[in-house]
Amino acid sequence: MKPCFFRKAACTLLVSITLLSAACSPKHYTEADENSVSLYCEYSDANEVIFASSIDQYQYHPAKIVKDNLWEVTVPMENEFNYFYIVDGVVTLPDCKLTVLDDFGSKNCLYAYDM
Repeated sequence: MKPCFFRKAACTLLVSITLLSAACSPKHYTEADENSVSLYCEYSDANEVIFASSIDQYQYHPAKIVKDNLWEVTVPMENEFNYFYIVDGVVTLPDCKLTVLDDFGSKNCLYAYDM
């Protein structure tokens, strides 16, 4: 077999895995007003979702379930902050638009208010 065949097969597999993992990423979105930001994230089968952010030095805030698998947390409006979730005891990032590295080399989501 030619090396080109293996390269094409490897590329096809990599693209398939990337698309599959993106399809499995939790849905995540935000809604903001003058005073607060509500963050929504879909975690199927989660028993507990906790939110932590740089707004208050990463204190834990329990999210509440608002409908099937959709969790919500509302925080005071800040133009920009870092955050992550803890889902059933495991630090978890949703499919966020922006990420930053924290002081420990891990990724956090970055919320940046579009003015």
